[in-house]
Amino acid sequence: MEENKLQTVQPSVPSVPGQGQFVQTGNDNVLIPNYGTVNINVQAPTTPPINGTFYVPLRVSREYYNIFVIGIEEFDKPYFKVPRDRTLNQYMTDETKQRFDALTPEMIEEIKTLPSLFLAENRPYGRADDDQRVIYGFVSDIKIYDNDVKIYFCGYKSDIVQQRLNELLDELGLYGNQHFNELNRTHWAIKRVDLIQELYEAGLPVPVFNMQR
Repeated sequence: MEENKLQTVQPSVPSVPGQGQFVQTGNDNVLIPNYGTVNINVQAPTTPPINGTFYVPLRVSREYYNIFVIGIEEFDKPYFKVPRDRTLNQYMTDETKQRFDALTPEMIEEIKTLPSLFLAENRPYGRADDDQRVIYGFVSDIKIYDNDVKIYFCGYKSDIVQQRLNELLDELGLYGNQHFNELNRTHWAIKRVDLIQELYEAGLPVPVFNMQR
């Protein structure tokens, strides 16, 4: 996966006035407005996505984000599966559960606008091994079966050191502590956190393509 990752430029973040438009071109830039929902015009990057599938939603919501933790998943295919009994029912506030647990077609379309993190479980308890990495990207489709949920996804950045997430539990709305946390358990959760902003402030900027606000 390493050769396919996007290299992220780390610019200084411009102040965001109350009105106006920011346009950022190129395939590996980062522009971080400080609030709200953003609209983007998508131009396919010249560097291929991690799993070879290109997808970026036309609207990127900043209010929530998806996190997928899977046992020993290599994320080397355009999809993976999450058990139904670990889907949107753990490590979430009651308010967020009630908002998303029905997985209606309308909810699925909203979920596809959320920034997402894809990762394998921490190998030791409460921390990740040095070689564990997190993929940042988007959900492109969801298929619901009796026993599991099939998640199609597109990843654009795979060099986020997973241990950094274990050090950002409060910032990212993750449950647990240094001894055991939700990154040690297979599940899919949605958090009411501005993931893009929190990662940027932690020194982990992620790609945002040709963004306008």
